[in-house]
Order: sequence, then structure tokens, then C-alpha cells
Amino acid sequence: MSGYPSDGYSYGAAQPNYGFEGKNGMTKSPFGRSQRRSINLPALALCLVVPWLIFASVYSLCSLTIHYQNPEFVLCGEVAAGAVVLVIAYSALQNLRSGEDGQSTWYFFLLLCCGANLALAIVLGNMNYRTNMVPFMDVNNMNDYDMVNPAESKGNQLMDAGRIHFVPESKLDITHSMGFRNMDTYCVAPISIGEQDNYDFWAVGLNCCSGHVADFHCGEFNNPTAHAGLRLMRDDLRSYFRLAVQQAEAAYNIRANHPIFFYWMQDPSTEISAYESAAYTNWMVGIFVAFGVQLLLVVVATVAFAKLC
Repeated sequence: MSGYPSDGYSYGAAQPNYGFEGKNGMTKSPFGRSQRRSINLPALALCLVVPWLIFASVYSLCSLTIHYQNPEFVLCGEVAAGAVVLVIAYSALQNLRSGEDGQSTWYFFLLLCCGANLALAIVLGNMNYRTNMVPFMDVNNMNDYDMVNPAESKGNQLMDAGRIHFVPESKLDITHSMGFRNMDTYCVAPISIGEQDNYDFWAVGLNCCSGHVADFHCGEFNNPTAHAGLRLMRDDLRSYFRLAVQQAEAAYNIRANHPIFFYWMQDPSTEISAYESAAYTNWMVGIFVAFGVQLLLVVVATVAFAKLC
């Protein structure tokens, strides 16, 4: 019998059943298999769009600047996405108990995809946030100082410095460099203009010196046009670099009253902009890859479930 109305179809006649009404007049889920040989488009659309939307929304919240500016809102978004997954889990259990043919398989597939997408969005989003967005936001929210003379300025005068452009005469004093070893080697070298009474500005690097001789080769140490520093923002590394500075004070009989640490380079602005670009690139790639993977999973599931029918 054709599924389309006949030529004599009238609006007062009984409506044909298109597969969304059960035997007792109850509304059926889009996951039902009333037409076994046809593709269940509503089920496919839900399984494609809902998990991807969960990933895209949570991944965006975790990755981008809103995480830095309003972490409470990000937490609310994660909880809301988790609530959606719980609702799907409840629906899957209800359909499993009802025993309606064909629905529970798609419901549990949707539940698995939504849960996996939520977990991946949180993990990958926070990785992108910590690796790229936090360094960018931390330094960007601090001050940028120009033409700083390391022989005259004190570290406690520039505690809010994120980027410093030193005077052209400034250079790394490799002869007073030092390394502190604790699993990794934490390397430091003073930024100076000749001999000074106090050395408060230090270039730093990880595993770029031997630790027992003055052979600092971190960052752009051999770039003659490099006269700037990008502030070290990682608290977990700062204490080890302080120990390296204390070793240098003892070894060379110098003073560092208020040391602050920088990565030595020519253009800190370009470097910090690269963190922002990497954060947004990873975000965009993640969104598109997630959609492609979800589409592939839906296609594979459709073929696999069709063979089980």
C-alpha cells in the first residue's frame, strides 16, 4: 500500500500513520524502526548533530578567552552539557525497559557519542587553554616597558612587566651564567650592561646549558639584534630559576636583590601573538575534526545496525 494520500484524500479523512505514532496512539521516538528498509533520518540527524554540538560548545568554552575571564560560566556550561548527557542516559534506559524494537540501540549509541564528546571537549579544551591561551592572556594583561636600562632599573620597580625592551647596549652576560639541575637543568644568565652592582634581570631557559660551566645557549642568545624579554609566567619553574640565580650569586660574588626572569628574544610581541594564533587554530581544527569523526561514526553505525535488523 502506498504511503502517499490518494487522489480522493480529504482533510476530514483519517490521517495515515507516518511512523511516529505507536499502536496505542502514543508518540514514537525518532529512533524507532517502523520502516525497516528505509534510513531513519531523524535518528541519524540527532546522532550527528547533538554529540557534535556538545563537543563544539564545551570545547569553545574551555579553549577560548571566556575561560580566563569568566571560569564560573565555563563550569556552568560543562554542567549543562553533562545534564544533557544524563537526560539521554535516562531516555536510553527507559526505552530499554519498554523493549520497543530498534530504539535502544540508537539511544545507547547517542549516549556513548555524547559522553565521549563531552569528555574529549573538556580534556582537549583545557589542554589548549593551558598551553596557548593562558600564556597569551597572562602576558597580555601585564605592562610593556620600553628602553629599560638594566644597570639603572630595579626588579621591584618592574614587577608588573610582561614584556621589556631593553636599551640596545644590553646583552646577555654569559660569563656569569649558571645552571641548576633537578631532573631538568634550569639555566640563567644576567641581562646587563657591563659590570653592575646588582643584577635583577635574568634570561632563562630549560636544558640549554651544561650546569657546571658558563655555557648558556637558550633562546636567541646568539642573535645580536635581540634586546628584549618575554616574562616567565610559570610558577612551577620560577623557584628553580631562583635557585640557579642564588648559585650564580655565590659562584661569582654578585648580587640579585629582586630577580625577575625573561625569555631572551628580539620581538616578544610576535612570540606572544603566536600563542594566540595557536589557540584559535587548535580550536578551529578541533571543531571540524570532531564533526568529521562524528559523521564517520554515524555512517559506520548505520551500516552496522542495518546488518543487525
